[in-house]
Order: sequence, then structure tokens, then C-alpha cells
Amino acid sequence: MNKIKVEKLTEESFALFGNILTTEGRDYLGEEGVYKWYENQSSVMNSEVVSINLLTALERDFVCQRFESHKLTTETILPLTGDLIVAGIPPGEVTPNRLRAFYIPVGMGVSWAAGVWHYAPYPIGRDATCAIIFRHGTGGDDVEFADLPTSIGLFYE
Repeated sequence: MNKIKVEKLTEESFALFGNILTTEGRDYLGEEGVYKWYENQSSVMNSEVVSINLLTALERDFVCQRFESHKLTTETILPLTGDLIVAGIPPGEVTPNRLRAFYIPVGMGVSWAAGVWHYAPYPIGRDATCAIIFRHGTGGDDVEFADLPTSIGLFYE
């Protein structure tokens, strides 16, 4: 089985897939000594109603083959109880040579752009719950599935 290395999550490494949510190096507003406000880290497109969901990613082998995509909306993933690995393919053809994977520590997140291929995140070391945020109804009217011709493993160092 072919394997790809899980990459560090940076603005540059994730640019083809969407944007990252982080406080590192970001400007903020707020009240001195009380809070820091990091506004508009991500937006949900084409939505009158935003759905905030919880997903518990079950510990499993770092092997991927199945992907989904949403044409109408972004999908934001925020790890709450443990670090995650996510795998994605930029919009277009679902091929192994376009696959990349990223490590997301608790305290950061990603927002997949509309059209990006992705699937359920992989927890590291134990089951982990994360928040999933997208346009309400996405799972019913805006999801397309595709499979790679063969499984691809992910390795994390």
C-alpha cells in the first residue's frame, strides 16, 4: 500500500484546500486583560442557517479511500477533545497523486473550501470529538462521494 506523510498545518500548506483557524500570528481586538477576539476566522457560504454539529471520530488505521465534497458550502472542523489528522484532495479529479494529509492540534482548525474532497478525520491515540460547522442541510442536499482506486495509508511522525 502506498503511503503519504502527514504535513504540518500552515497557511501555505493548506492554501489549496481552504483556510486554517488559529490565533498564532493573527491580529485581534478585545478588552485588555479580559479577552482577545479573533474575528472572522472562517465563513459559511450560501447559508441562511448554519449547522453546528459534533462528530466523534473513532480511532482507526490511518488509511483512506473514500471522500466527500460539498459544492455549496465550506466545512469547518475544530478538534475539541484530541488532535486529528485530516486528508483532502483539491477540487477536481479524485486521484492518489493529489492527496495530502494534515495534522490539526486542539486549539486550531480547518475550513475546507467548497469543492474540496475530504472525509471523517482520524483521531490520534484515542477517539476524539470535534465540532463540524457548515450550511444546515448539507448532508441531505449537498454531498457527493468518490473513492480512490486503491487505499492510501497516512504516516504521522
